[in-house]
Amino acid sequence: MRNERYYYSIMPPEARKAYKMIYDGLKMRALNIVVSLPLLLEDVQEIYLRVLYDNPLFYYINQTVIRMEGHPGYWILLPEYLYSNNEINKLNIDIRNTVNRVRVKAEAFKNNEFRLEKCLHDSVVKSVAYDYDSLKKRDSYNAHSIVGAFLDKRAVCEGIAKAFKLLCNEFGIKCIVVLGQANKNGVYGKDDYHAWNLVKIGSESYYVDVTWDNLYDEEFHHISYDYFNLTTKDILLDHKPIGELPICNATRLNYFYCTRSFVSTYEDLRELIKRRFGAKEIVFKALKDKGQFLSSDELKSRTLDALAWVMIQKGSTKQPVLLFNEKHNIGKIVFLNEQRKRIDLKKHNI
Repeated sequence: MRNERYYYSIMPPEARKAYKMIYDGLKMRALNIVVSLPLLLEDVQEIYLRVLYDNPLFYYINQTVIRMEGHPGYWILLPEYLYSNNEINKLNIDIRNTVNRVRVKAEAFKNNEFRLEKCLHDSVVKSVAYDYDSLKKRDSYNAHSIVGAFLDKRAVCEGIAKAFKLLCNEFGIKCIVVLGQANKNGVYGKDDYHAWNLVKIGSESYYVDVTWDNLYDEEFHHISYDYFNLTTKDILLDHKPIGELPICNATRLNYFYCTRSFVSTYEDLRELIKRRFGAKEIVFKALKDKGQFLSSDELKSRTLDALAWVMIQKGSTKQPVLLFNEKHNIGKIVFLNEQRKRIDLKKHNI
């Protein structure tokens, strides 16, 4: 499989030597890995983690614990392997088969950058559920790796980000696992650890958060594209990455640019809903450049007004659910099956 080793590429020479020692040892599944370089304990630990984030196929190592002994100039890493060699060989085949199934679908989009990446994004969102139970356990190793994402179909953000990286690299898209914090309100606490991705397509870099694009509701599962190819400015609204990362300032492959889903006025919004009313969902990003949609309350109210107007014009009895991402000024209208509860539109002015 192809692989992009970004963290290795930005390391100074001495750190690269340590990276290679650790990488070779993990690849051979060595019980003891000697790092004979003048590095501090925390330096070796950091390099070790970067090796794991660069290489999702090192899923067979316990990545929640780093055991070391020694002293500066002579450190011994003691990795904990989670599976036997026979089990690893079988898992490698299962992972390869999973990737091949995605490849069959993705081949149709190999000449379209946006649709190829979207296919990989959607394949992870559709097949992987967030593993909330693993957050309560100390031994949920799979949830943090591609085994959880690809085979168990349940993972946390780290496993999801590694799975997306592996798929992107496999299809020639450069991709990094990004570490940091994330909070919907943009206020970060000690429990807001998060992992997501940064992709590079041609000369353009974008942030992608597959975990946050996987939205669950009590009544339906919804794929979101709020975090599909964001700029640095936009991701910083509710994410706080750490480390040295490329600046993302391109917008060409952002979901809303590619689908022409921006609105600046109430009239724009009403026309967009009318034009796309036959779809299962309608998604848009509201701009504030014309003095409208300046607050989340205004965005919600005007969306309901526009939707009510279109539904009355069309004599529709569809049952919509409205979702909003207030930080990013994004609105979504998802149409449910007839038996599900409908939003009461009568109380909203047209």
